[in-house]
Amino acid sequence: MKATSRSAAVVLVGLLAACAAPQDQTPVVDLEAEAQAVEAVSQQWLEHVTARDLEALTSLIADDAVFFDVGEPTKEGLAAIRADVESNWGENPDFTVTWSTTSVDVASSGDLAWERGSWEFDPDGAGEAEGDYGEYVTVYRKIDGAWKAVADIGHSTKPEPEEMIKE
Repeated sequence: MKATSRSAAVVLVGLLAACAAPQDQTPVVDLEAEAQAVEAVSQQWLEHVTARDLEALTSLIADDAVFFDVGEPTKEGLAAIRADVESNWGENPDFTVTWSTTSVDVASSGDLAWERGSWEFDPDGAGEAEGDYGEYVTVYRKIDGAWKAVADIGHSTKPEPEEMIKE
């Protein structure tokens, strides 16, 4: 009887230990909700650009972000990105820009996402200067609970004028 009691006690202690052992505490990430949150940040970004609100705009960009523009030097870090935005806004005070999200994918960890979309830019709004259009990819990282852009690249999909095309 003692052997059975001892065996039962060992089993009971094992069960209690298993119940007390930490379970997989990986939080379940609602990827759809996170994708919607990223898309909302993209729309805030567009609203801040349209309003020419540099402070609000830069609050959506990580300190260590890297932005790539075709034909221009890479902007590394928030200070360089901020200076580039100020310069562009000064050179093109009447510009208009719009973009729309095509897709957002969120990593299963819930802390990294990438957005793909299309954009249109006119350097002088209703003026005579010719505009441009293309596609972009923006990568976001969740920092202190908020989605922030960490990398951005866009390219023009506008056909080159025939005189510029070399055979």
